[in-house]
Amino acid sequence: MVDLGWHLLLQQALLLSLGITLLALARPLLNRAGPAVTYAAWLLIPLLLATAALPRPAQEPLRLLLQATDLGGATAASSLRAAAATPGPDWPQLGTLLWLAGAALTLLAQWRRQHALERQGSCLPAGSSPALIGLLRPRIVLPADFEQRFTPAQQRLVLAHEQMHLQRLDNLWTLLATLVVALNWWNPLAWWALRRMRADQELACDAAVLALEPDSRDIYTQALLAAHGLNDHAAPLASRWITVHPLVERISMLNRPRPMTRRHSVLLAAGLLLTSTLAWTAQTMQDPSPTSAPQVDIELELSLLPRDGSAPIPMGKSMRLITEAGLPTAVSFQRGEPDDLHWDLVIFPTITAPGQIRLVTMSQDGPPLQRGAVHADNVAEGAWTERRVASASGGPDLLMRRKASVRVGPLPLLQAQPTTR
Repeated sequence: MVDLGWHLLLQQALLLSLGITLLALARPLLNRAGPAVTYAAWLLIPLLLATAALPRPAQEPLRLLLQATDLGGATAASSLRAAAATPGPDWPQLGTLLWLAGAALTLLAQWRRQHALERQGSCLPAGSSPALIGLLRPRIVLPADFEQRFTPAQQRLVLAHEQMHLQRLDNLWTLLATLVVALNWWNPLAWWALRRMRADQELACDAAVLALEPDSRDIYTQALLAAHGLNDHAAPLASRWITVHPLVERISMLNRPRPMTRRHSVLLAAGLLLTSTLAWTAQTMQDPSPTSAPQVDIELELSLLPRDGSAPIPMGKSMRLITEAGLPTAVSFQRGEPDDLHWDLVIFPTITAPGQIRLVTMSQDGPPLQRGAVHADNVAEGAWTERRVASASGGPDLLMRRKASVRVGPLPLLQAQPTTR
């Protein structure tokens, strides 16, 4: 489970970096289309991240397959498919813990900033930027010197700007972007992208307001100049009037607001869909297949050893367990009525050297089910070896004869025979 989490973290980090790089390279072209298109292009990031959760082709083989010939009662025991512990540090687990700890600290810092802003109430200190604060119950808060700093005409445009943030749900998008950045706190590209996205958010909001009031461009520019030097709130749920965008660049963008046309919308949607599809296809082709590691083919013969020293009792003929090296495989069988005898075995194979395979066997038997000892054996590939497994419940011991070999190629789709008693 930890390895899967580590793989997902690395995968989303790679997708995020890819998306940010593509958007950075496309900025000159996007800027020519206008601020609305530039801001909407940031949808590429969640689309790319979502491709990691899309289903893969159905032909991926199962990680654990069991083949039996006249098993006499052997079936897969999925409840025992826990990986055996390996010596040495678990680097994926340590990396995952460190990664998530950094994300938690980043989120805590963002929450403290938001909480500090919320505590200021409905009136911000003089010198602060007007802002739309909150998500579920958003409200526009103004600084104490709002009426002194801005003329009535400028005040109307500032309020229209914040109202536009509310209509476009910009605080929600900022929150989602903050969560992505918190999960990628170590990635400088993520922090750069957050600043650029918020800057593009402000420019798109400017363009939307001016599209409704095209004759107010001069007053809008004067309002931006009057807001120069205001304090930034730097809170995740605060769409403010000032911006991290350079003031000169923001004012120059007002001279060409260029609202998003239907042609722009179609081209942008096609580009986002095409890029996301290519990313998903690349992951499907390059995603590590469960059969990428060598497979170990274990031929197994089981016999019960009665306590009275009589002849061993074979449990059917032979069975084959095929799994990847480094992944466990399991088998379970019972003899007689449900309360008479039951054995569960988990075999964990690893390749230690050419021609050498290490088999770690865990068992439990009953009734009542009791966990037995763990046995580790180094066996030569292709050679039959025996291992006596003592019963932990006081029943007959189990004699295992097994032969392990390394195989290549895809795992065959094999079916286990039903249990017989």
